[in-house]
Amino acid sequence: MIDPKNEPSIPFYERLCSTSKDHRPPLKTAVVHPVDVNAVEGAVAAAQEGLIEPVLIGPQEHIGKAADEAGLDISSFELIPAEHSHMAAQKAAQLAREGEVDAIMKGHIHTDELMHAMLARKNNLRTGRRMSHVFVIDVHHPKRH
Repeated sequence: MIDPKNEPSIPFYERLCSTSKDHRPPLKTAVVHPVDVNAVEGAVAAAQEGLIEPVLIGPQEHIGKAADEAGLDISSFELIPAEHSHMAAQKAAQLAREGEVDAIMKGHIHTDELMHAMLARKNNLRTGRRMSHVFVIDVHHPKRH
């Protein structure tokens, strides 16, 4: 389990999480290619916050190794094997198309590779609306005296 006491306070993130949890159950989320510590930690932290129900997609051995390095237990999460990152992205798109997941979360995969799978006509995820991705960063500077 990720210990929030060791994490710095990020007011914007905390408000965002609080607001999201108050209004909906966790989203079943395809986490695409979470093969490094940061990606696994992000998925686990989001699950612990009650924001997502992760479905980890990628090479089982690499995902397990990243979780072990981070000291995290991912045994309660669904894990769908995919040999390569592009295969993981394709599987996530398929699950979204079939309504098996509600959202897609980027793991350790290039954005263009992930978006290519999401925008491929064969995956039928396109609508008449613009598709985008969201990246949130909150830069916190200490006040100067």
